[in-house]
Amino acid sequence: MPVQPINIITGSEPSLPRCPDCNSIKLAFDSTRGEVSCGKCGLVVEDSYIDQTAEWRAYTKEQHVNRARTGTPKNLLSYDHYGTLIDYSNRDIFGNSLSPEKASQMFRLRTLQRRAVLQYGTERNLLRALNEIKRISSQLNLTVKVRETAAMIYRKILKTGLVRGRSTEALVSAALYLACRLHKHPASLEDVSDKTRLSKKKLAKNFRLLLKHLDLKMPLASPDSSIAKFASILKFSPKVLTDAQEILACAKEAKITVGKNPNSLAAAALYISAIQNKTKCPQNEIAKTCQITEVTLRNRYKEFIRVLNIRISLS
Repeated sequence: MPVQPINIITGSEPSLPRCPDCNSIKLAFDSTRGEVSCGKCGLVVEDSYIDQTAEWRAYTKEQHVNRARTGTPKNLLSYDHYGTLIDYSNRDIFGNSLSPEKASQMFRLRTLQRRAVLQYGTERNLLRALNEIKRISSQLNLTVKVRETAAMIYRKILKTGLVRGRSTEALVSAALYLACRLHKHPASLEDVSDKTRLSKKKLAKNFRLLLKHLDLKMPLASPDSSIAKFASILKFSPKVLTDAQEILACAKEAKITVGKNPNSLAAAALYISAIQNKTKCPQNEIAKTCQITEVTLRNRYKEFIRVLNIRISLS
């Protein structure tokens, strides 16, 4: 019987698996025996290794599709996870219109399906919430990851009964903002509030409610996630953005960013960088874009100039 080839796992990073005996990183995997052994001292690090890959081989995309025995992944943005619904187009597989009798039959089947799936109040609530997530996300141009995270958060609070007696729109908006913070998306409270009928105060209240209920510790907001968005809105050049990011890095090293509004820090860095690169942009326009007051912008600007010893030439 021919000996199966052994795949050698090598590397130099400290995060790679190591031999517990000699601390070597040269581990070998024997696919025939299902063992992981050390290539230096011979110690069997792991036995009865389960290979979770497919037992079949596929050399083309068509073969991979035909031989796979698993279905589509779950879709968190669909209330039944899969989104299998009878289409409303009233057309067959070839695109031809259905006869009046068939169209009437499909209408009755859709009604029965809707009643069968949405027979409980929690399911109807989830359907409304997911539709609201899709609506707000499309207006904010959020990624699929952020949308799915928001849907997962809402499913969790729905199971625990937190939604009872509370506004669906408020909890959906708070879940979306929480998902944005988790994925470091630059959407702010004001951005989410503008797309809903909620005030910033009520949105922040529901956001804190979710943090407490889910026992999450949210990291502090950083200006790094929003400075690129503000620079894009103000139509600054890449040079202005790069210099502003360097100014922010220096401000962090000087420890003058602690306890400050992240938007004000980003605004001050962009304002200083714009002046240095001779890019005209009024203070009121930067303050309005960064959602702060002109007084706050001037205060952060003066602090950056003083602490970082930045020289501004007005010529």
